[in-house]
Amino acid sequence: MRFEGKKVLITGATSGIGRATSIAFAKEGADVYVVGRNQNRGNKVVADIKELGRNGMFLQCDVSSPEEVEKIYEMMSNEGIIIDVLVNNAGVFITQSLDDMVFDDWSTTFSTNVNSVMLMTKAFINDLKKSRGCIINNASISGLDIFTSGTKNYMYGASKSAVVKFSKLCALNYAPDVRVNVVCPGIVDTELFTNRDFSRFDGVIPMGYISKPEQIAKLIMFLASEDADYITGAVIPVDGGMSLK
Repeated sequence: MRFEGKKVLITGATSGIGRATSIAFAKEGADVYVVGRNQNRGNKVVADIKELGRNGMFLQCDVSSPEEVEKIYEMMSNEGIIIDVLVNNAGVFITQSLDDMVFDDWSTTFSTNVNSVMLMTKAFINDLKKSRGCIINNASISGLDIFTSGTKNYMYGASKSAVVKFSKLCALNYAPDVRVNVVCPGIVDTELFTNRDFSRFDGVIPMGYISKPEQIAKLIMFLASEDADYITGAVIPVDGGMSLK
């Protein structure tokens, strides 16, 4: 029960890594605020949280919209809710060759993967200073300088690199009040992959298998816990060794 009495806000929380992380925090005592666009999926996550005996609330929001982010912040502020943990997890995965690249897809990728992180951080940073809380941003090994792979990874890789740099600057500028860290998953079995034939990844992961969302959630939980109270600005791959190749 590392998070007993803590309040955790998670974006992109209705599926995949976000859903797994929401449930994991609830199992360890946190009240979880589930942010997403799909009302039905959000309600299901909240129901699972409440079955664990914790408070849960679904906040319908397009986190790439300044107006909608401000709206959920004002709602929580009016209720006197000050969060302890912000997990910026919302993201899209669009890949195209440079020749086939469509600007609208580039714009969507950066709006969802980068702008949302900035908007949520800016909205909640003062509350996190009050609670001496922390932020965990979900990037990707695609955003690491040491990892360059994929002939169609321009948009996703560039957006996740931006998340890494933004996170490091926040970690520097808001220490010691707020810790900011980054998780960089490799290939995770989530809904982001519409092509479910994972055999194309055979031989590229030294650990020999594709991770589950719950394995990423474990790292997020550690970084949010008191066990990581001297860690800020860290960028941690959780990829089964894929970025070593």
